[in-house]
Amino acid sequence: MSHLSDAELDALTAGANVFFGRRWLRMLDAVDLTALVRGEVSLRYAVVSEQGVPVALCPFFITRSRSIHPHYSLEKFFFTGWKADLERLNPSSSSWSGLAVAVADVYRRLAWLSGAGADSAVVAASPLSLRGGVLCAQQPAPAAARARRMIVEGLRELAASEQCPLYFYGVAEEDAALREALTEASFQELFLFYDNVIDVPGERLEDYLGQFKSDARRLLKKEMAQARSDGVRFERLSRLGEMGDQLERFYEVTYSQYGKEHFHNPAWFWAALERHVSPEAEAVVAMKGAEPVGFSLLLHKQEELWFYRVGRAETGASTSALYFNLAFYEPMRRAYQLGARRLWLGPGGYETKRRRGARRHAISGFLWIPRRWSRTLLRPYLSLFSRLSRAQVEGDPRNARTGRAR
Repeated sequence: MSHLSDAELDALTAGANVFFGRRWLRMLDAVDLTALVRGEVSLRYAVVSEQGVPVALCPFFITRSRSIHPHYSLEKFFFTGWKADLERLNPSSSSWSGLAVAVADVYRRLAWLSGAGADSAVVAASPLSLRGGVLCAQQPAPAAARARRMIVEGLRELAASEQCPLYFYGVAEEDAALREALTEASFQELFLFYDNVIDVPGERLEDYLGQFKSDARRLLKKEMAQARSDGVRFERLSRLGEMGDQLERFYEVTYSQYGKEHFHNPAWFWAALERHVSPEAEAVVAMKGAEPVGFSLLLHKQEELWFYRVGRAETGASTSALYFNLAFYEPMRRAYQLGARRLWLGPGGYETKRRRGARRHAISGFLWIPRRWSRTLLRPYLSLFSRLSRAQVEGDPRNARTGRAR
């Protein structure tokens, strides 16, 4: 994005979330994305300009890497990556999981035979985030719709020339304009996951606690006090680079317990966050005496706060109070200080997050495959996968037949 000035980018991204803001985009251009997403990527931008002024933008990348993060890999996300986690996440799935794996294997082979290219894709998303979309400047609705269509059609032409699928990843349920444009352009909508968001009530932390019944409120207050009773205090950190080595280590301790396929966040990544994204990026660091024992990374822009990363010196039941403070209560305190009206907590752990005030927010992917035969062949499998994924999260995959959930 070096051909656009900071002023032009600020004007274009004024209403965007942090992952489409000027600071985040500048960071993407400055870092080695291949190292962070664990696979080769070619980052590009689709930009629509009118009379030399940018009016719409969409970050995207091309990948042909089998090692890339599962959320950006069609093969891992839809065909292979979920198999090992299936029974662990839902033990009751054992009665039907074998059939699901067999069906997935058949369709994976058919995908390869049809030339669908599940190991390569044009991915329209803001890298390192779970969000994608087309950012439009403030303009009349017809002009914005025209710019949005131009980007969608331009990316379809690129995907056709590259002979690989075009994947709009991480489209939020509230982005009705983009969802409509993609549906009209023959993209298949696929449920990906639920993000969890808290609508921040009132003006102070007591307003958040006041929305719970007395028993639940006592539990939350006990969790909030437990870490401090254990001698832990929480401090804000904006100079992330100074603790880069420790933040890298805490992050790996925490995320490696779920496997190896997570974003890579080495020490230099934290320095890049400080250099390019601050003051929209900061950390809450848990200190015990003179030693840090954990952190949470927060990103904020306008009235939204994102709980983006968490890390601890060690994990286990003995550190649960520390985790809840880093993942819920300290971000909530900061939300009130910043005047944020929504706190995004990330996907997974819905029941835990729901008990602390979160609601589910559906995130979708939109897929277009250049070859018509491949689209026709894979559509039934992808549709079933989407319904099963949603039902699995909501409680019972048997409800996928009707779309109902308990």
